[in-house]
This record gives sequence, structure tokens and C-alpha cells, in this order.
Amino acid sequence: MPEYFLILLFLFLTALFLHLYFKVKIYHSFAHFVLTNFAGILIITVWDSFAIYRGHWSFGQKYLLGLKIGLMPVKEYFFVLIFPYLGLVIYKILEKKLKSADRKFPGLTKN
Repeated sequence: MPEYFLILLFLFLTALFLHLYFKVKIYHSFAHFVLTNFAGILIITVWDSFAIYRGHWSFGQKYLLGLKIGLMPVKEYFFVLIFPYLGLVIYKILEKKLKSADRKFPGLTKN
């Protein structure tokens, strides 16, 4: 039952560690952070709830922690927050490293 939650927790802690270790800047301000996450949660909540309501997919009760907000389990909200964060952290690290490599080796990242 808690395996998926533990995986999400591990991925979040990994993303947080990488974010702090590489000192990447993802959001311009706290307001930017709140707005982008709220928009993502809103869009995906509407999309997922519609799909669940229509029967396009469901969540097996055996694998849930039992907590739901609307039609979606709480774990789905964690997924919606953690995976984009992890993706942004990895993207910003790669962007930072490629810019650094381009300064050391001009023309390396250009076609």
C-alpha cells in the first residue's frame, strides 16, 4: 500500500537535494511558484476527475491510502506536484551545465 507513496517521497527528496546542491533557480518569486503550481493542480484535477467520472480510468482501492479529495486520491495530487518539480530541476541543471560547457568550449552546443 505505501510503496507508491514512498517512491513519491524518494523522488521529492531527490529533486529537493538536486535543487539545493546545484543551486538552480526555478521560480522567479513565491507568487510565481504558487501561481504555476495552482494552475497545474487545477488543470490536472479537472482532467483527472473528468476521466475518473467517465470511467476512463480508476484507482484500485487496494493500493490507496484511503484519503481522497473529490474523486482523486491524495497520492495523485502529490504526483501532480512532484513530477513537474523533478522535471524542472533536471531541466534547469542540464541548462546550467550546457551553458557552462558552452563558455568553456564555444560552439559546442550550437548546430
